[in-house]
Amino acid sequence: MSRPLPRLRAFAAAGAAVALAATAACGDDGSGSDSEISWWHIQIEDPMMSTWEVFADEWLEESDADVTFDIQSIENEAFKSQMSTAAQSGEVPDLFQTWGGGVLRQQVEADLVRDITDELDDCIDLINPSTLAPYTVDDRLYGVPFDSGVVGFWYNMDLFAEAGIDAPPETWSDFLDAVEALQAADITPIALAGADQWPAHFYWTYLAMRIGGLENLQQAGEAGELSGDAFVQAGELLSELAEMEPFQEGFESATFDGPDGQSATVGEGAAAMELMGQWAPQSQRDNSGTDGPGEALGFFPFPVVEGGAGSTTEFLGGGNGFAVGADAPDEIFDFICHMYQEENQTRMVEDGNFNTVAADPDAVVAEPDMHIALVLEAMSGATDTQLYLDQAFPPAVGGSINEATEGLILGQLTPEEFVEMVNEVWSAEA
Repeated sequence: MSRPLPRLRAFAAAGAAVALAATAACGDDGSGSDSEISWWHIQIEDPMMSTWEVFADEWLEESDADVTFDIQSIENEAFKSQMSTAAQSGEVPDLFQTWGGGVLRQQVEADLVRDITDELDDCIDLINPSTLAPYTVDDRLYGVPFDSGVVGFWYNMDLFAEAGIDAPPETWSDFLDAVEALQAADITPIALAGADQWPAHFYWTYLAMRIGGLENLQQAGEAGELSGDAFVQAGELLSELAEMEPFQEGFESATFDGPDGQSATVGEGAAAMELMGQWAPQSQRDNSGTDGPGEALGFFPFPVVEGGAGSTTEFLGGGNGFAVGADAPDEIFDFICHMYQEENQTRMVEDGNFNTVAADPDAVVAEPDMHIALVLEAMSGATDTQLYLDQAFPPAVGGSINEATEGLILGQLTPEEFVEMVNEVWSAEA
C-alpha cells in the first residue's frame, strides 16, 4: 500500500514501461565486476526522484565500484504489478521498494531477496531499530526503511470551523455527526480514491481494530482467518458511513494521485478530510499544484467505537523501505550505507518530506516540518502499530481485503460476504 505517498505518482517519463520490461535483470554473478544495479522506486516527483539519482551519482564518484545504475521511477500501483511479474519470473531488481510484512516474507520464502542482516555493519546503527520490524523475517533482516509513520485523518480546520465543528471527533458517533455537519454546510466531508482500493481498506481495518482491539486483528493474522463478530461489525459501520454518501462526486473512479484524485481534492480545499498516512500533506501539494490547506491542515487519530476494545493509541501504519534482490552485486551494500549517512538522511527528509528513521533524529532533523511533527506526536503516544493489511498479510489476502472493501462501500457486498470472501482466499493460501 502506498501507501503513497511519496508513495503514489504516475510514470515519470514516456517509454518507462518499455524500459521496465527490459531492465528486470539483476547483477551478473554477485562479484560486482562490470555489473549494473537495477533500482526500482516509487518517487516520481521531484525533488525526491532526482535526489535518489544524485545519491547514486555521488556514490559512483566517491567509490571505485565498477558498476552502473539503471534507475526506474514507477507509479505505486504500476510498481506492484511490475514487481508481481518480476517475482513470477524469478528475476527481481537489485534494489526495490518494499513495505515489508507478508509480501516481503513471500519474497524471502521464494529466495528472491538477500539476507542483509550481516551486510550493513557500517551503517545499521544509524537506523532506529524499532523501524526495522516490518523488514525482519524470522529474526533476519531483509530490508531497510527510509520513512515511517501512521495513518490518521488529515483535516481542513477552516472547513471544520465553517461547519461549526469545534474539535476533531473522538468517537465514531462524533465522527458521523461531523460528516452530517459538513454536509449541512455544503462541504464534501471525505475524499476517497475508490479506484485504487487500498485507501478504503484503512477504514475497514481501523473499524475492526477499534471494535475488536488490535490484538484480535493480530490473532486473525496468526490464525489465517477472520473469525468473530468484530469483523462483520466493522463492515456494518463502514456500510452505514457509505450510505451517508460522504465522499466526493466520482470517488468510485478516482485515484489517489492526479489532478482529480483524492489527494488533490483535499489539497484544493474541495473536501474536508482524508484518512491517509504521513505522506498526505506533500501529496496534497504535489497533486493540487497549490500549497494545500497549509497551517489549516490538522491531524487526528481514527476515533474509538463506543463499547469497542480498541484505543486511539493503536495505529495503522508503516513506511517505505528498500529490499535487495537475491542476485544483487555486493557493492550495493556500500551504496545503501552511503544513502544512510546522516547528512543524506537529512536530504531524504527534506526532499521527500519523509518521517525520519534515524537512530538519532536530532542529528538529522533540527526542526521537523509542521505536519510531520503532528505524526511524530501521534507516534510518541502510540501503544502499538499494525502494518497496512495489504502488506502485513499474504499478498492474495491483502488484495482480497482491498477488493472486498471496495465492494462493501459500493453496496456490492454485505459485511458477511466481505468476511466470507477474504476467508475463502485465506483458505486457498493455506
